[in-house]
Amino acid sequence: MAAEANISSRKSNKSRRETAVQGTNDSSIVSKCSTAACGYYKDPFLHHFVSKISRRAPLIHRGYYIRAVAFDRIMKNFLTQHRGFKKQIISLGCGFDSSYFRLKTADLLENTDFYEIDFPDLVRRKRLLIENTEALNSLIEKVEGKPLSPHLELSCVGYHLLGIDLTQLNTLEAALKMCGLNFEHPTFLFSECVMTYMTRRCSTELVKWAAETFENAVFAMYEQINPDDAFGLFMQNHFHSIGSPLKCINSFPSLDAQVKRFHNTGWAWCEALDMNTFYYQCIPSEEQQRIESLEAFDEYEELNLKYSHYFILTASTSKQSTSLISEDVTVQYPSFSQPISDAFTLTLAPSEHQSVRRFGHSTALVNGRYAITTGGFGEIDGRHQRLAEITITDVDTLMSYHVLTSSPDVQYSRMHHVSASLRDGTVYLVGGRQSPYFMCSQILKLRLHISCDQPNISCGESQNFERAPQESEEREIHSRNGLQNMNSEESHVAESKHCSKSEENYSEKPHADSCATVADSAIDLSKDICDLKICDSNVSAEINSRLGGSVGDGGPGASNISSQFRQCWDFDLGQLEVDVVSQTGDLPQERWRHGLVTVDSHGKEKLFLYGGKTKSGGVLDDCFLFDPDSAEWHKLSCGGELPGPRHSHCLSFWCGQVVLTGGLDASHTPVGAVHVLDLTTMTWRTMDLQGSLYPRYSHTAHVSGDNMILVGGVNLHHPPPGVGVLCLKTRVAQEFSLPKQKKDSLLMFHRHSSLQTNPDQVIVFGGGGNCFSFGTHLNRTPVMLDISQCLSLKE
Repeated sequence: MAAEANISSRKSNKSRRETAVQGTNDSSIVSKCSTAACGYYKDPFLHHFVSKISRRAPLIHRGYYIRAVAFDRIMKNFLTQHRGFKKQIISLGCGFDSSYFRLKTADLLENTDFYEIDFPDLVRRKRLLIENTEALNSLIEKVEGKPLSPHLELSCVGYHLLGIDLTQLNTLEAALKMCGLNFEHPTFLFSECVMTYMTRRCSTELVKWAAETFENAVFAMYEQINPDDAFGLFMQNHFHSIGSPLKCINSFPSLDAQVKRFHNTGWAWCEALDMNTFYYQCIPSEEQQRIESLEAFDEYEELNLKYSHYFILTASTSKQSTSLISEDVTVQYPSFSQPISDAFTLTLAPSEHQSVRRFGHSTALVNGRYAITTGGFGEIDGRHQRLAEITITDVDTLMSYHVLTSSPDVQYSRMHHVSASLRDGTVYLVGGRQSPYFMCSQILKLRLHISCDQPNISCGESQNFERAPQESEEREIHSRNGLQNMNSEESHVAESKHCSKSEENYSEKPHADSCATVADSAIDLSKDICDLKICDSNVSAEINSRLGGSVGDGGPGASNISSQFRQCWDFDLGQLEVDVVSQTGDLPQERWRHGLVTVDSHGKEKLFLYGGKTKSGGVLDDCFLFDPDSAEWHKLSCGGELPGPRHSHCLSFWCGQVVLTGGLDASHTPVGAVHVLDLTTMTWRTMDLQGSLYPRYSHTAHVSGDNMILVGGVNLHHPPPGVGVLCLKTRVAQEFSLPKQKKDSLLMFHRHSSLQTNPDQVIVFGGGGNCFSFGTHLNRTPVMLDISQCLSLKE
């Protein structure tokens, strides 16, 4: 009885797994139908296999588009290659695929027999749909008489539908023979995300069986690879959670492993491309532009990560003189030197402090101690949404405090904006979007007032937040990406001294906006505003007047900028004041995914803006200076080696120059070049790099002495970038790989923000994204990166 129970249990488990795998077909066909309905490709038959049409997200559309285009190209190349001969096409794990009906109406199946194979229950459902749908039933001509095989659900002239488990190879071969398949005729076999659900042994036996059984065959396969990075692990977790684990992905984790498997099982020729390579090198630019124009899109990171984790493979039993995938295009594989591994460590904040969970946000450092994180996409009360909440993190204690802002008049909830801080502690928020169709036009000016009655916070000027003066000065310098308190002439003098780290003793005195200034001003009003949750412009003006020009005002009498709207928000540490700034001058076009950095221009602090994306989808190449005192924009006219259109890049300031790293160009291709703008001559030049620096975008960048630190990002290749270090003086670069991911604390280093709080440490806030159809991942942060070894190895 026990043995029978065990057998019954195994059968039940197997049945559940098969049902879960079949469930992926139902989800997939809805996505394919939505993709076709939105104009990505033409397929008038998919909707017949869907009970209810649902529109999917643009990211999912692009994922299914590339899959359909790849198979369509390979299949048509096969049919063309064997024109005039009797041919056979076998769909392994066909699901509700409509390829037969699409090719039939296009008159491409002349002298061709089409066989579809999948689980018996699924093909039974497909047969009923075909028989009860006139548009489908009219394209088949049933063969009268008794079925030749009990596995044959539908037998038609040129079309056969069989219900067989693909692990039962003897049954499969026998059923195909009974249907009239000829193993000597040219045969095209293909599978879409099928063998990855099979065990390593079963899937390899299927590949080997096809090579040994067919005399002249081509095999095409589309599946997942690269299981070990954060995206790969998240992808695996998704399929495991729905009961259809990717059993084969860890056995053949790379393109090389997949190709090697086919060679080892008897295939004479094999090629494989990841989908980034296929899209960018095998899809004509005109077609790429058409796809870009179909619908608003802003998930480049997840698209490139998804494409790098899927591949298309073709194999042949005979040598091929030309590629079936890339047609006449010669695929160029980039050559990168291997990054140095185990060179930096990650330390997660204690679980009770891991509260900054969002992406597409921005973070700025105030007074060397407080990180102000604004906007982004995250989770509130179990719901994923754009955030209006502002988070203030004490970088010493890693405690975070959340300010729940809300106003119909202020654009708090925004994504892909940028923020920058001034020496006086003022933070400016510029640009961003609330949706791909609604841009943010407001500039927000944030000022933080810390109350002295907070525990563990000292307000005396000499104590300076309980830090030694030198540490405070280091924090101030690093919080501003290396911006020195000097005029242009002093900047050039510093540059002539090489601006080297060894010569920098961080001897500048902190600006007058130290904690004592902030807190002492705020405490005077503590009785008046202790119960205040929000104040209008008049109340704020009174507070501002009594503070005598607090943080962000640059001192008494400096607050002459017209404010359209002002709000004040109390939180556990004190108060956050927000102004909507009245802008003047050459107002920039509304944009998101742009770059912004605080610079020293003729001895005065200003904000430098470059590039970004527009509502219409265009990529900008313009640049502006913003004067915080007058709130006036000035459009710049620059010469030299212009960077060109760019978005999702980073801007930094070093020795009187703006340094632009990475980003996506007008064709949304990652850029590896580093561009430098001399603010005195307004001339761009391209830095001649030595060593290895990956193309990347959606990264963060910091200047430490002469070193540029690039954190994370995305490109078209695997694995994703870790930390890049570039010596701006010698132009020598080196890449350092990310540590091995932990399954219970995945970290995706894109759409994040980061701050360099001392020369050896970077703190990362947020990051993650909407990972295709697998769900949304939000990093648990803050996370500390110890980069001391990277800097020492670089030197």
